[in-house]
Amino acid sequence: MTNKTNLHLVFLALSFVFFSCQGDHKEQAGDTDLSQELLPHESYTFSTLISQNGKLVLEEYYNGKTKDSLCDVQSLTKGLMSILVGIAIDMEYIKNVDEPIKQYFPEEYGHLNDEQKSAITIRHILNQTSGLSWKGYLEHGPWLSSEDPIAFVLEKDLEQEPGVQYNYNSGATHLLSVILSKATGKTTLDFANEVLFRPLGIQKVDWKKRNKGYYDGSGLGLSMRPLDLMKIGQLLENRGNWNGKSLVSEKWVDQLFEEAQKSETAWGLRGSTHGMCWYKAQLNGDEIDYGMGYGGQFILMIPNKKLIIVCTHHHDTPDGIEQQVKFLNRYLPELIKKYS
Repeated sequence: MTNKTNLHLVFLALSFVFFSCQGDHKEQAGDTDLSQELLPHESYTFSTLISQNGKLVLEEYYNGKTKDSLCDVQSLTKGLMSILVGIAIDMEYIKNVDEPIKQYFPEEYGHLNDEQKSAITIRHILNQTSGLSWKGYLEHGPWLSSEDPIAFVLEKDLEQEPGVQYNYNSGATHLLSVILSKATGKTTLDFANEVLFRPLGIQKVDWKKRNKGYYDGSGLGLSMRPLDLMKIGQLLENRGNWNGKSLVSEKWVDQLFEEAQKSETAWGLRGSTHGMCWYKAQLNGDEIDYGMGYGGQFILMIPNKKLIIVCTHHHDTPDGIEQQVKFLNRYLPELIKKYS
């Protein structure tokens, strides 16, 4: 065998080792062909994770993100608020969801002395049926810059009797964080660390406070790892149980997804309903319970398939609604089909 032939064989062997190692470095927990077939690799996509039968089968990150990257979860924060409220009820810090919110606010917020406003309950806030005026995203800038974001919400006109009409109100959801702090005597973050984050092994979050010092409950100030969002989904899939321990009662988890708690909404999947800070819809014969944040932040649960899909996208864009619609209409059905 000539020296030239020997060198050629050595080159082929080294090439085989090099390209084999390159393949091993792909951070993925499942089907190696899936990313080429289905996943949205647009510049705004950050992560896609899939759990099947309680096991993580896909974990992919894009556009510079890694498993340790924090993603702004937007209105998924509201779903987290609903879980924490349930735990506070389980622990008897809060009596029940039909408590009037008035009792949690001092006399400086005399707006609630109005007979009709005084009827607003925690349930109304969770179900977006407080009746308080709120003009969607047009309110966000003024609300974020207001000296007192609590008063900003409470002084709004009451357009409907509480409990009658659905109107998505992020400022009102922030009141849940205030109520949690007043009821437990702890900050919302401290309470969440104690009863939810630490038990789930969630160690890294970035949670901003609003003016007046309360952690954001609106969906405009919380960043988490996609892997930790998956833990939230798995906790709900297991009806509040985690590693043999109940973190939130099965009764409360059932209420979160009860159809009777929900109203028709124009957001999300076609035909969705929304209440208790979570959405419900039907897609190709499958019932889907899900949380959604602007721009395409999702925790999607398909109970009959024991399937959970977590996806995060860039949020700081005027194209956020188009991003989330594209994912729901184009990619979600394919992902469900692939893992069915």
